[in-house]
Amino acid sequence: MIQLSENKIFIGLDNRTNVLSCNLESARPKSAAEKLRANLAANMILQAIQKIKTPHELYLWCEPNLCESILFSSKKLNINTVVSVEHINRGGLAIPNSKDVLEILKIFNPNLFSVRIYFDENRSKLAEELAIDRIKNIIDIANLHNKGFIIDIFYGYKMSQNQNEKETIIKGMEKFINEGIRPTLWGIRRTDDELFDKTLIGLANIDNDLNNNCILEINSNETSMESQAIGLENFAINGDIFSDALIAWSTKQMMKNEVIENIKSNLESYIHTLSSNRVNKVEIN
Repeated sequence: MIQLSENKIFIGLDNRTNVLSCNLESARPKSAAEKLRANLAANMILQAIQKIKTPHELYLWCEPNLCESILFSSKKLNINTVVSVEHINRGGLAIPNSKDVLEILKIFNPNLFSVRIYFDENRSKLAEELAIDRIKNIIDIANLHNKGFIIDIFYGYKMSQNQNEKETIIKGMEKFINEGIRPTLWGIRRTDDELFDKTLIGLANIDNDLNNNCILEINSNETSMESQAIGLENFAINGDIFSDALIAWSTKQMMKNEVIENIKSNLESYIHTLSSNRVNKVEIN
């Protein structure tokens, strides 16, 4: 499987956000006009990224349905891409089969694939085994084609009072590891439970002396990054940080060039803050 360097910033335009809807309701674009607007919004984000100078590797983390044009453009511009392949699912499971993954590889040729995982204690054993088999197949495809693979674990930000869900997520991650599943990166989130966060970081880096086997998603409403030790190298910035500018553009309160500069400034601010808060390996007490 592809080996990635440290210090990566992922800009999340996948199913973690509906920012490309460009409206207050954040409803997923459905009509042709809404999809066109989403496409224009995505292209403004791409133009802003082109203007940023940073030592970090930047990755556009996209879903193919709304980001098709910028996925093609990114390849021409030599910008790194991640495609969240669960959006092409044709059945009840979020994890696609090998045929769908190969189709995405042929069309977009991304640097990495990602699949979002929901750990559920009520899931049947058969469904769990099928999910594990499909993930192993995706990892085999990634290895064969020198691509990376991200397992993005989904859960909310408020976890301190949700003991059952925390236990389910930890057990689910442990089962994957015991099954020999080793993605290039694990996607995790900052929550209000620091011990839980550190536990997932430790599991993600169980074979690694560093903290570079996972990506931490930063909440778009995060206000306390300066006061907390993050202890990681790789981060996902939720596309929600662009919402205000894109809504202003869609309601004709901002011009295109203003929006691009606003997005650039916003991203640079987040990247600078993350860069100044890197610390050494997190210790799990």
